Amino acid sequence: MGCFIFLILAFLFVGWITFMHVDNTACVWHPDYDEVDIGAIMDKYLKDGEELTDEDYETLYEQTGVAKIGVDRALAHGSSGKDKMLAIQKDYFTAFEVEHDKFDIPLVCTDFLANNNYMTNIYLEAGDILVSSSTHIMGWKMGHCGIVTASGKAMQAMAYGTPTYAGSITYFTSRINFMVLRPKADDSVCAAAATLAESLAGTEYNALVGIFSKKNSMEHGTQCAHLVWYSYMQQGINLDPNGGCLVLPKDIASSPELELVQVFGFNPTTLKW
Repeated sequence: MGCFIFLILAFLFVGWITFMHVDNTACVWHPDYDEVDIGAIMDKYLKDGEELTDEDYETLYEQTGVAKIGVDRALAHGSSGKDKMLAIQKDYFTAFEVEHDKFDIPLVCTDFLANNNYMTNIYLEAGDILVSSSTHIMGWKMGHCGIVTASGKAMQAMAYGTPTYAGSITYFTSRINFMVLRPKADDSVCAAAATLAESLAGTEYNALVGIFSKKNSMEHGTQCAHLVWYSYMQQGINLDPNGGCLVLPKDIASSPELELVQVFGFNPTTLKW
């Protein structure tokens, strides 16, 4: 009995040390190269009527973390889209301070940009997926994710005692990292998934859904990654590449069914979790 108690205490001690180490680590990826004038690149299309080249898109991605699909959304908004891209570039090169928001659950923490800062996001569309690795427990990045609704909210399953709800996009863009992802599917499919997710507001939280209950069901609750996965699974799109009982935010982020719209805080070359 004494050995068992010792092992439990040792586990908690090691966990706490790991937690404190991670808790004091500012892990925001930041560009180590200079800013360039992306306004001139945007003007090639907006003022001169020229199509952007692959090199132009690559430069815009390096300068903002906005991939081609996101750049095209900005271009569709004309001069306001250019202003949006310039604002994103400014934030992308800002060295934000980090604060660590500890959960009520022991050893669980989420890292946010300090002083109520948040990263400017590109234009979002219904069905877009938001993923972050910023929530961690004892050094393991369990992350968080949500799905964008037609009204521009983020449907998410947060924690026990908090039913699924539509929250502000800034709950993701104020984190130390996030990705905006889009399924390689028709807009109507993405919109249907968003509508379904929105209809699931009020569903109780269950971190273990899929382990002790059917994965492709909402009968016993949901969690953040499961909510996103389920909403698209009902449209015939499986966003869980490993097909395990439990779907995690990292699984969603690595799905080959998705393409990148915007990235912040992750290395844009590797997108390493």
